[in-house]
Amino acid sequence: MAEQQQENKQEKRGGRIKRWLLVALVVLLSIGGSAAVGYYFSGGGGKVNSVASAVDEAKVKSVTLDTFTVNLADMGFRRYLRADITVECYDVDTVKEIEQKKYKIRDKIITVLNQKKASDFESNEKFERVRMELFEAVNSILSPPNQIKALYFENFIIQ
Repeated sequence: MAEQQQENKQEKRGGRIKRWLLVALVVLLSIGGSAAVGYYFSGGGGKVNSVASAVDEAKVKSVTLDTFTVNLADMGFRRYLRADITVECYDVDTVKEIEQKKYKIRDKIITVLNQKKASDFESNEKFERVRMELFEAVNSILSPPNQIKALYFENFIIQ
């Protein structure tokens, strides 16, 4: 009789384990399925979206500025920042204006970065604030129809 009860308990445990595994499998499949559907509808899987993004990428022009090396404003420390910056635009005229005014753009970027401390780059939020400040500084030099669309750091080192 004791052996029968022990076998019944083991069968119940086995049934419970199977049920939990089945529930876990259903949950995983539903999560995976909804992720796949989300990926498809967000532009990851359709040909139309891929073609549209390829056309947008063909319109994008970029200008890589020479490497910036500036002293930071940290008092009591000799710290410097070294950065490679690329600006992005969609018009050939903007590229031409950037090339013509490159010396003004470089001066403005150096002036902005020279006023920063290492602590101004310690979090993503602060880093993005500096990026937006540089973005606005560059656009203040360019004429209104020739504004840049984005500013990227390709290399960024504080020492």
